[in-house]
Amino acid sequence: MLLDKKSLIFYKRVLFVVSLLFALIQINPHVVFAKQEVTLNYGRGPVELLFVNHPDNPVLPADELVDKIIDSSLPTTEEIEYYTTYITATAYTSRAAETDDSPFIAAWGDHVFWGMIASNAFPKGTKIQIPDYYGSKVFVVLDRMNARYYHHIDIWMPDLSAAKSWGSRYIKINILK
Repeated sequence: MLLDKKSLIFYKRVLFVVSLLFALIQINPHVVFAKQEVTLNYGRGPVELLFVNHPDNPVLPADELVDKIIDSSLPTTEEIEYYTTYITATAYTSRAAETDDSPFIAAWGDHVFWGMIASNAFPKGTKIQIPDYYGSKVFVVLDRMNARYYHHIDIWMPDLSAAKSWGSRYIKINILK
């Protein structure tokens, strides 16, 4: 035998302590054990932004707060007509094999129509455009999908051949405000 029982117990304890420290570092990544000169400001964004209610910021008198107000360079929601994102899009029809016992009735009681979308990622009534495929046509979210498909949209199509030819695509969509 290479190691006696005392050595095995010692190395077992050392391994336990090392794995415990490793787990501690993984749980608390903001705590730095090795170097003092590491700055913890990495990833906090622009330094000139002031969040008054945040505990890391100094308490400033009211007259200095007026001088510290920063106008954001980001557009307000009133200035944007839509925002763009990418999502997986599939198609479905009103066949009994794809739906429940009422194939032409959507989740909220609406009758299906060309321009209806099923999605769990957006609330009811969200207006969506698919500019690369349908130009300026506006689709509306009025149906839900199976819970396992969260970041997807499902476009209702009137016939099976169109839905099959659509398949599954990763597309760019515009979500209208």
